Amino acid sequence: MSNSPATAALGLHFMHSVSKLLEQNAYIRCLMIDFSKAFDSVDHVVLLSKLAQLNLPSFVINSICSFLAGRGQQCKVNGKFSTFANVGRSMNESGIGSALYVVMESELRALSQLNNKFC
Repeated sequence: MSNSPATAALGLHFMHSVSKLLEQNAYIRCLMIDFSKAFDSVDHVVLLSKLAQLNLPSFVINSICSFLAGRGQQCKVNGKFSTFANVGRSMNESGIGSALYVVMESELRALSQLNNKFC
C-alpha cells in the first residue's frame, strides 16, 4: 500500500466510519479489495468506449488514444533484448492513468442501500 497523503486520508476515513458503525452495531462486515494491480487489467478498447460516452472534446480523446497507443514491454537478459510485445490491457500509474481508471470503473455501484459508501 502506498504511503501517499491520499492513502492516509482514505485510511483515516475508513477507521472513522468503522468506529461510528461499531457504536451502533454489534459487528460490521467489511469487504477489502486490493487494487494494486488494477492498472494491469484496463482494456483500452472498453476504456475508449466509455470515454466516448462522456462527450469530451475530440482533441482530448485523441490525446488519450495517443497515450494508450503503442504500449508494450520488452525484457533484457544478459544484455540481450526480447522481442517487443504489444500490451493492450495496461497503463502506467501516472496522473492520467489514475483518472482513466476512475472512468473505467465508474459504473460500479453498491448492491444494497445498507452498504456504507465512501463517496
